[in-house]
Amino acid sequence: MKQSSLNPFTSLYRTELISADAFVDLFSTVLLKESLVHRLFEPGNVILCGLQGSGKSALLNLLEPDVLIEFLKSDRQWPLPAHCSSFISASITLRSSGALLFGQRAIEDAPAENERVIGLYFADFLNYWIVSDLLEKVSLLFSDEGRLLAEKVGLSTETKRLDEFATQLSSAPCWHGILEGSETFEELQKRIENRIQSYENFLNYNSDFPSVVARTKTSAGEPIAVAADCLRKCGILPESVPLLVTIDQFEDLMDLERDVSENDRPIFRSVIWKMLGNRDDRVSYRVGARLYSLDKGVQGLSGNATVEEMREVNVVNIDDLLQGRENRKSLFPDFCDDVLRKRLLEAGYSDVDEKATKQLFGGRVTPEQKVAAFITKSRSNVVAKNLPFDSSVAIALKEIAQKDPISAKMGEAWVRQNAKKVKIDGDIVREEPWSSRQWWKKERKQQALLQVFSSCGQKLVWYGASDVVGLSGRNILTFLSICQFIWAELLRTFEDGPINLPTDIDPIVQTLGINSASDYWFRKIKAEPKGGDDRNRFANEVGNLFRTNLLNDRNMSYPGNNGFSLPLNLVEEEPVIENFLSDCVAFGVLESRPHTPKSRSRGQSEKWYLSPILSPHFQIPAAHIKEPQYTTIEEVADWMKKAGVVTAGISAEARSNRRKRKRNDNANQLNFLFGD
Repeated sequence: MKQSSLNPFTSLYRTELISADAFVDLFSTVLLKESLVHRLFEPGNVILCGLQGSGKSALLNLLEPDVLIEFLKSDRQWPLPAHCSSFISASITLRSSGALLFGQRAIEDAPAENERVIGLYFADFLNYWIVSDLLEKVSLLFSDEGRLLAEKVGLSTETKRLDEFATQLSSAPCWHGILEGSETFEELQKRIENRIQSYENFLNYNSDFPSVVARTKTSAGEPIAVAADCLRKCGILPESVPLLVTIDQFEDLMDLERDVSENDRPIFRSVIWKMLGNRDDRVSYRVGARLYSLDKGVQGLSGNATVEEMREVNVVNIDDLLQGRENRKSLFPDFCDDVLRKRLLEAGYSDVDEKATKQLFGGRVTPEQKVAAFITKSRSNVVAKNLPFDSSVAIALKEIAQKDPISAKMGEAWVRQNAKKVKIDGDIVREEPWSSRQWWKKERKQQALLQVFSSCGQKLVWYGASDVVGLSGRNILTFLSICQFIWAELLRTFEDGPINLPTDIDPIVQTLGINSASDYWFRKIKAEPKGGDDRNRFANEVGNLFRTNLLNDRNMSYPGNNGFSLPLNLVEEEPVIENFLSDCVAFGVLESRPHTPKSRSRGQSEKWYLSPILSPHFQIPAAHIKEPQYTTIEEVADWMKKAGVVTAGISAEARSNRRKRKRNDNANQLNFLFGD
């Protein structure tokens, strides 16, 4: 039974908006099975990146003491491995902290001067905000509510130590005397809050800029490290327990930079990069970021303190972690099951299986099953008219189509591929010789499904757990949005919503919901920053091209035509194209992965596919089974041009380099070695 008729998936960002006790009930521990995720809870700087809705903020919330306290209070199992369970934390969420107010008002009148100094004041604001949060969390750990967690971490919670800590920290040189004289912990907290308030008053046009702030700016990260030092010197924090500082929603700083800098210089991101690049082991940072905000060449304020991956920072990419490997299956299906199950339990439904996705949407559905359910009339239309073969071949294919349209469509392709090599008649076709070619069939089955539905005037159908999970593209937000749209369709069939947990939801309901979700994600591309309109038009150009190619390829010679491959050396010669494709990947419009082409002459390559959730919108297969289309850089430039993406086209230098390589290749081929 359920408690209400509301859609359990109405709020997609549920774990970001709820209390700590509710978070404990909804949080999925599946990602914690991946050892790389444990880096978040160990010493060392970490950038946690991924697409929107990949689960970054939920993981970072696990660093919060109020959440960990709820785990200890509840009957839930402690979520973290023993080796990374001891730490204290502080955090800032840039969007809600007031940090983005720096785009509202200039500190210096001259734009160039303001751009030069505003990063320094932003660093000062971050220092005060993070130290303030640290003090608040230390206070929580000293309270009756937090004492259990403090004992687990190993903190010494004698009350007198707080005032000792306050005296030491307030007299530290990093504050330039502004906090000196704070004799109690509460007084120190109040003074730090006053500094933050003075920034907010100025940025909201409620006061003039305080001259004392200009004389007492703190260096990026230094007060935070000093605070950690003082906690240790006062005996509160053991030497072995790290201070982990979270800075979330890093990508929001890009909008702030556009407000302040005429050249979109990474003024504010550089402040955080400097914090990570200080090589200061007194504090470890965690930065939550979307992929597109991690631009190459972001430097620290000094202009030369570039952060190096695996040296000053470890990068944990959730999207990569959820991708299956040859030696392991993806965690994503289990992640979907766990999240779905907890959403349904929260909504009041009972008897929810561990495999909730299969319970709700049904198991995997084969192309043959889809055809059997939806292509029930005019099956002879599957076979193309006016085939250039013996009439007996067409008759045989139509006979096969009556019982198995998929086999008939693949049979037509097999005949087209082999008709010039051997004599084929109706009797040979009735034996279905293509049915014994397992890999040949597997590679073409999705293309055959598309052509069957198209030839019968129907749109593709999408249903079953395999489709729902596959179309989600390893992104839990996409998965939840699909569930949301399917449930919305389901609610239309019930006056007050389903009373009992629905199982094996009707395929038509699922298809309608999935199509709505796909259309939503396609429209949403426009709303993203840094050229969303361009990416939307490019996706439209490429998606329609893929569909046309797959439908027109009657021979099924190129069943991998729902993706394209380019040699990396050609891409790197065209920075405009390279950057555009990188942005498409970073914003989740395209997926990319390394590609080893069959032709060695193409060299190291990369292949790109549209995000799976866009497949229903364009009516193309989402599976990537066969080799993608081997594309030239000129073709991609042409797609961009047709989509209205501003580009200068192929550069003269790149064309010249290509001609030189071709001449060298030809010369090498003629350089034969003859014997005596």
